Formats: sequence, structure tokens, C-alpha cells
Amino acid sequence: MSEKTRKVLQMQFNTAENKDVSIRLTDPKPDLTATTVQAAMELFNDLKVFNSISLMGPARLKGAKTVETVTSDFGITVG
Repeated sequence: MSEKTRKVLQMQFNTAENKDVSIRLTDPKPDLTATTVQAAMELFNDLKVFNSISLMGPARLKGAKTVETVTSDFGITVG
């Protein structure tokens, strides 16, 4: 059985219309800090990334987290 581990940085926002939106970045740097992530999230707002989703202004920063998943393949082949 083989295993694959994958890390994703998930940045969560809430639009002016109260819709939750996430940006996911695979393989984030291991030395990220809360300050660095928050600065990146504020940059997304400054660049008006969410204007196509929200016509009422910038999104609010909701949170951020690193998600790590481990996928195990049993190697079963059918056919």
C-alpha cells in the first residue's frame, strides 16, 4: 500500500453578500507565519480578486489554515 501526503494552505474570506469563498494553494512554504498569510490575504483584497463575485466591495478575512491529507492506495486493479 502506498501513501501520498499533500498540504494545502486554505485562505477563507466572506464577501459583502455574506458568501464564503476560499483560495487554496498547494505545497505552502513550511515557514509561513500568521503575519505572512494575513498580508497575502489583504493583498488579494487590494488586487480586487473577488470583484467578479462581490460587487459590493472587498471581502472580509475569515481565517486561514493548513490542511494535510494522507491518501492510501490499496493497489487493487479491477479488470
